Amino acid sequence: MNLNPKLLKPAIPYWIGGLICFEVAIVIIYLGGVFIHREVYPPFDMDGFMTIPSLLQASILLQLSLVYLGMFFFSRHSQERPSPAFWLVQSVLLFYVTLDELVKLHLGLGSSSWMPIAGTKYWIGIYSFLIVAIAVFFFRDFKALWYSSRNLVILGISGLLLAIIGGFGGEIFKHIVLNPLLSQWFPEREVLTWVIEQVRVAFEEFLEMFGETLMLYAVLLFVAKKFEQKHQDFGEK
Repeated sequence: MNLNPKLLKPAIPYWIGGLICFEVAIVIIYLGGVFIHREVYPPFDMDGFMTIPSLLQASILLQLSLVYLGMFFFSRHSQERPSPAFWLVQSVLLFYVTLDELVKLHLGLGSSSWMPIAGTKYWIGIYSFLIVAIAVFFFRDFKALWYSSRNLVILGISGLLLAIIGGFGGEIFKHIVLNPLLSQWFPEREVLTWVIEQVRVAFEEFLEMFGETLMLYAVLLFVAKKFEQKHQDFGEK
C-alpha cells in the first residue's frame, strides 16, 4: 500500500496535537485528585503501571518503535545513511522501553528472569550507557541526518533531552535533593510532603510524555519527507 505524502504530512500535526492535549488532560485530572480529594485516581496514577498514563506513554514509545522498524524495511536495500542497522537497533531498544513502561521492568514489577535490566537499581546508568553507545556507534548516521534534516534532528534531540530530564533527572532530584529537604523541613507534615511528591511525579511524567511526543513528531516528519522524495523520484521516472 502506497501512502500519499500530500495526505500524510498535513495529518501529522493533528495527531501530535491530539496526543499533547491528552497528556495535558491526564495531568489536570491527576493533580485535580491530589489537590481536591487528596488522593490519586487509580486509572490516572502517573506513577503506576498499566494505568491510562502508562498506557499512553507506552503507545507513544511503541509508535516510535514501529516507525523505526518500518524505516528499517524501507531502507534495507539502500546504501544511503541512516543505515538499516540504525533503524533496527533503535526499534528493538524502543520496544524494550515500551515493555518497561508498561510493567516497570526496571523496578522488577511484572518481570521475569530472562528480561535484561529487570529489577536492577542501576537502570539509570544502563539506559544512559545505551544512549551514549548508540550515539557513538551510529555517529555517521546521525551526522548524515544532521546535514539532511537539521531542523528535525534538533526537534528530536530536544524531545529526547526533555524525556531524559523527566525520567532520569526527576528520579535523581527526588533522591538527592527533594527527599532530604522534605525530611528536614517538614518531618511531621506527611500530607504536605505527599502532595509535593505528587506534583513532582506529574511534572516528571509529563516531561517524559511530551519529550517522547516531540521525538515521534520529528520521526514522522522525517518519514513523510522520505515518502515525498520517493514519490517525486517515482514521478520523474
